[in-house]
Amino acid sequence: MTKIKYYPPTYESESFNCAHCRVYSSQYWCYLRTVRMPHVGHIIQDRTLPDHFAASLCGYCRGWSIWIEEILVYPAQVAVENPNEDMPEDVKKLYMESAQVLSTSPRAAAALLRLGLQMLLGVVGGDGNNINDDIGKIVKLGVEPETQKALDLLRVFGNNGAHPGEIKLDEDPGLVIKMYELMNYITDRLITQKDQINELFEGLPEGIKAQIELRDNKKKEEKS
Repeated sequence: MTKIKYYPPTYESESFNCAHCRVYSSQYWCYLRTVRMPHVGHIIQDRTLPDHFAASLCGYCRGWSIWIEEILVYPAQVAVENPNEDMPEDVKKLYMESAQVLSTSPRAAAALLRLGLQMLLGVVGGDGNNINDDIGKIVKLGVEPETQKALDLLRVFGNNGAHPGEIKLDEDPGLVIKMYELMNYITDRLITQKDQINELFEGLPEGIKAQIELRDNKKKEEKS
């Protein structure tokens, strides 16, 4: 699966993935520059404001995003990359629920992703009860070192969301955003790529598959 690069909403950026439609699109900015206020003697005065209040308009869906002091406040859900289409539905729901609370509680978001990982491991060969034990089982089944590291990173970050730890997720919410990328990476390695290979293999002519099966059976007999 070809990974499409994700560009999160960034203050005053000319283009990014829209928080509404998630499409990478041009963004058009406007600012609240003045406020009209009553003064002594009921005289109305216009006061110039600093660049604290801004809005960006998506060039694709025409949705407005509101920014205060360079922070995206609407839509409330922080736009993270979409979950992998092959992610199990229950895990996908936790992924999206986590994204909804990311802006207000990075630790809660991390804890939800940890639960999602636990459920995902139960689908791909683990028991779905103990993350650390399940990672060990998945590693024994055979995964590349990068996937093992991704699993442990997601586990460690998630543990620090569920329980106080050395990693301060509230102080560095960017680490939690990385967790969504790790979840998609893991899903791609453990589900998407295997499904694609199995589908290609099943498409082989029956005669060729029979030859492969015969070869593998001979190897098993030689080992025994």
